[in-house]
Amino acid sequence: MIGQDIYVENASAMWRAVAPDDTQKEQAYFRADLPRMTRILVREPLSAEGVSGLVDDVSSTKSVVVEDVYGGHEVLPASTVRVLRMPVMVRSIAAVPAAVTKGVRIVQVSDPAELAVAERVIVEGFPVSALLPWRRGEALPPHVLGVPGWRVWLAYRDGAAAGAGYTFDDGNSVGLYWLVTSPEHRSVGLARALLTQAIRANPARPFTLVATDAGMPLYESLDFRTAATATWYMRSPA
Repeated sequence: MIGQDIYVENASAMWRAVAPDDTQKEQAYFRADLPRMTRILVREPLSAEGVSGLVDDVSSTKSVVVEDVYGGHEVLPASTVRVLRMPVMVRSIAAVPAAVTKGVRIVQVSDPAELAVAERVIVEGFPVSALLPWRRGEALPPHVLGVPGWRVWLAYRDGAAAGAGYTFDDGNSVGLYWLVTSPEHRSVGLARALLTQAIRANPARPFTLVATDAGMPLYESLDFRTAATATWYMRSPA
C-alpha cells in the first residue's frame, strides 16, 4: 500500500532539483528557498507552534507555503497565515490508454525557449500568485532540463500553447506538479491528454500528486485515490 510518504519524499527531491543551492533537509522538515517564495514540507507530525515557527522563520518579504500531510491545525498563532486543505492522491502502477484530443499536440519540452513557454502557462494559468508577474526561469530554471527524472510537458491546441505541467521521477515514484490548462482552452480534454501521456511515459512507477477540487474527477477517473489530506499554511509577503 502506498501512502502520503511517497509524496513528501518526491516533492522534497523535486524542490532540491529546482534550487540545489538553497535547500535544507532536517528531520522534521524540508525547506527550499526561491527568490520570491519559500516552500517547506513537513516530514513528521508537528504542533501548531512548530508549524508557526517554520512560517515565522521566513523573511516577511517573501511568500511562504508550509505543506503538512500528517495532520493539520485549524488555527495558527500567526494571524497572517491562510490555511488551505487539499487531498494527497496516489496511483499504483497500472496501464492507461492514450487520450486523443482533436487539434491537440503534446510535447516533452527539450529546450529553454519552450520551457519558458510552459512555465508562463503554469504561472499565469493557475495563477501562482507568489510568482506573478511571471519572470522567466524563476519557477522552472533552465537547468531542470538536464536533471534526471524531470519531464516538462506542454500542450498545444490548434497551434497555441494551451496547457502544461511537469513530472519528477525520484527513482521510487513520479510526482505530478502544476498541471494546468489556460482558461480559454479548458473543458476540451487537455488535462486528461497531458496526464495520460505522462503516465504512459513512466509505466513502471506509482504516481503521486496534490489535487485541487477541479482536478479531482479527472484523477479519480484515472485510478488515483486519496491517501491523506495536505494542509497548506500560506503567508503572503508584507
